[in-house]
Amino acid sequence: MIVKVMVYHFQISSQESQDFHLEIKLDEKHSFFDFHSIIQKSLGYESHQLASFFVSDKHWIKLKEISMLDLGISGAAFYIMQKTNLADLINTINQKLIYTFDFINDRSFLIELTGIIMERSINEPLVTLKQGDPPVQVLGEEIVDMESMVLVEEEIYMDFGDLDDYTEIYGEMDDF
Repeated sequence: MIVKVMVYHFQISSQESQDFHLEIKLDEKHSFFDFHSIIQKSLGYESHQLASFFVSDKHWIKLKEISMLDLGISGAAFYIMQKTNLADLINTINQKLIYTFDFINDRSFLIELTGIIMERSINEPLVTLKQGDPPVQVLGEEIVDMESMVLVEEEIYMDFGDLDDYTEIYGEMDDF
């Protein structure tokens, strides 16, 4: 007997990187943490950064938060990723989510549910399309040219001020 479940098709885009598109399939039993993990893994992001999903309305206004952390807050608009299955909050085609991956700089992905199909269960979330370059995970962590880094270090170590100023302030040094 083949058990069929709802399989969700999500399309993910970025306002920062217009050529970036990611599509992911998950089924109704997967949690928001599973969704978070597949996004992080497929983009090569580090998983220790805080992130949250937000269920939003059609104008991308945040309505409910699904957080990585359990802050002990109870209420209708607050959920925990590991304890919340997709089926708990996802129910209509074109439903919109916001995935905030950089809280410090308020950077997010826009996610839209593009399809719900009754299929066999998917054991693991599945990336069906990855196109373009995603934005960096945290601003300021871009790769730095190592040659310029060495020059900066040399400038720092070479700037000791005038030796005359040192002897005026601290006097002559005795040789041991």
